[in-house]
Amino acid sequence: MDRQILNSWTLPDADPVKALAPIRRLVLGAFAGALLAGLVLIYSTLHVMWTTDERSMQDERIRAAAIADILADVPDEDVQETLDRLGMVAGLRELRLARSATEQSYQQSIPLLAGSLGGQFLTWEADRPGYDLFTSFAPLRVPLMLVLIGSVLGCLLIMQRRVRDIEAQRIAAQRQARRDHLTGLPNRLALEGELARLAGDSQPFSLLALDLDRFKPINDLFGHHAGDLALIEVARRLATQLLPGEFLARIGGDEFVAIVQRGGEREVLAELARDCIWAVSQPFHALGQNISVGVSLGIVEEGLDHPANALLKQADRALYEAKRLEGGGFCFTGETIARAARERSEEPRVPARLAVG
Repeated sequence: MDRQILNSWTLPDADPVKALAPIRRLVLGAFAGALLAGLVLIYSTLHVMWTTDERSMQDERIRAAAIADILADVPDEDVQETLDRLGMVAGLRELRLARSATEQSYQQSIPLLAGSLGGQFLTWEADRPGYDLFTSFAPLRVPLMLVLIGSVLGCLLIMQRRVRDIEAQRIAAQRQARRDHLTGLPNRLALEGELARLAGDSQPFSLLALDLDRFKPINDLFGHHAGDLALIEVARRLATQLLPGEFLARIGGDEFVAIVQRGGEREVLAELARDCIWAVSQPFHALGQNISVGVSLGIVEEGLDHPANALLKQADRALYEAKRLEGGGFCFTGETIARAARERSEEPRVPARLAVG
């Protein structure tokens, strides 16, 4: 598609980022929730393990204290046998005497304060039921839970991508519905949207209704393909007369509408109209033939003063007056054919931006 046509006006896109913001927030919320659930699961598992081990060690110290009281009355030669027997009864593994408190992990010791064994320590290997439970079940269950959480997150990400694709397709379809399939210009639907936007933003603008002259003979003499080429060329030439950001639409057949923001000054708009007439009237070569058309314009200087429907009707009435000049003329709203004839009598100049050589 011709770059000049695309530069004449760009159809506003629905912002896919904003359109997907609620879904993205849901996905991020679900992702954060799943991640938090995984962290809570791991922390809870470790906390249960540590708590269980700590309580078991507290119970062991209570049982060891009872054994220490018994050892105070046991003769020295019977201490080791008593330790072995009481250790089995109390469930204290590798119960023994030591001259200092143990510093190894998961070993416990308590001091002996009475009797001949005073100053020594009862030492044993602490049971770790929480750790044993964790190592028995966690290798299977924790990875399984993480896989399930990861699956949920994966599904959420896939859903987000699918929704993004659907949104992109919707936007593409919306753009297609607002484009003229032949010239690539915005169509009547896009024109109505642009008028509504300008009215809502209170941006001053002027409106030009354009209708080609001597177009029907092209279809009759050279065929519809030649007519299509003529419309495409006219769209390109009209687009070159507009400033970036101004609006040009084909609203049907050989009818075009331009929305410009030139301050609403009549002389500036008249100059633009003459530039459009000159640009369109230059012959072009297509299908082995030299083809030429003309264009007539109806101009509304202050578009904000009228509702959209009334605005287009006023532009059509001005265009009708211009068409009565037998082509190649323009009229402002409220003017008669006499004024348009005087405007047409002025010799069109070659616009500076189109001059060559």
